[in-house]
Amino acid sequence: MRPLALAPLALALLAAPAWAQVEEPVPTDCTSLFDTLGMLTRGPETRIADTATGCIITNTYFGASYSRTAIGQITLEVDDLFGAIAGHSRPARLELSVTNIRVSPEMDESPLTAYILETQQAPFDLHLAYSWDEASGDFDLDDLSMTMPALGSLTIKARLAGVSDIPDAPAEPTDYLRGNVEKLSLTLDNRGLFTAFAVPVLVGNLPYDEDPRPAIAATQKTIIALIEAQPESQINASSKAALTRFVNDFPKPNGFYQFEITPIGAPVSFESLVAPNDDMVGLLELLARFNLSAEFKELPAE
Repeated sequence: MRPLALAPLALALLAAPAWAQVEEPVPTDCTSLFDTLGMLTRGPETRIADTATGCIITNTYFGASYSRTAIGQITLEVDDLFGAIAGHSRPARLELSVTNIRVSPEMDESPLTAYILETQQAPFDLHLAYSWDEASGDFDLDDLSMTMPALGSLTIKARLAGVSDIPDAPAEPTDYLRGNVEKLSLTLDNRGLFTAFAVPVLVGNLPYDEDPRPAIAATQKTIIALIEAQPESQINASSKAALTRFVNDFPKPNGFYQFEITPIGAPVSFESLVAPNDDMVGLLELLARFNLSAEFKELPAE
């Protein structure tokens, strides 16, 4: 998948209300919503509370067995939450905070090992906030972020136009959020976050029995040449320098990076950003449709 497609794909998956596929009976409170979705499991200290604008769930779990994840608290605030569920529609406003997420394996054969593994984890938080005007089709992704105090943070913001409601029978992730990209920005405060979470995904398809360094170096060279080939009217010299630094420093591009893209002329559909394309020609064609700016700052000395 194209590198620039990763952020919009995350937006497609996270901005889609999970209840779009909820079957009857329609939940009418947070406890029945928890049980209907079936994505989370209870623990001895799980608590589910209704609020004036949504739900608060504390001390719950996602997944099972060795891959189980513990979640300290989920706070969901939605305009007309249960009305949106009943209508299988996208709410006009949604804010979701998920805090103190950490690996918490179930290991009946060794509870001590499970305890040690959990205490060694660095917890992280996720946050999503958006607003949508159904009449105009304007969709503002105000914040889609991941924060891990020890390793930094990643924040994505976007503005889309022409976003309609969810189709009755969505088949693809992009069916949840069809529209045109007006602006997309990504801020990376990287102290190891990118290396820990993104690098394993980006190199995961390389041959497991070969040294990956030659392939990575060749890809770095190709991407840098691609950056340099773009006209300065689309990527100015300082932005090219920041992008080149990011690529050269892979797999540890530590520092504070900010990227922003805006389409040139004709609108660029959200679907085109997430369409799979594994060659550099496809990336070049994509870049040619955007102005791109990038900034870099050194992290302050600790």
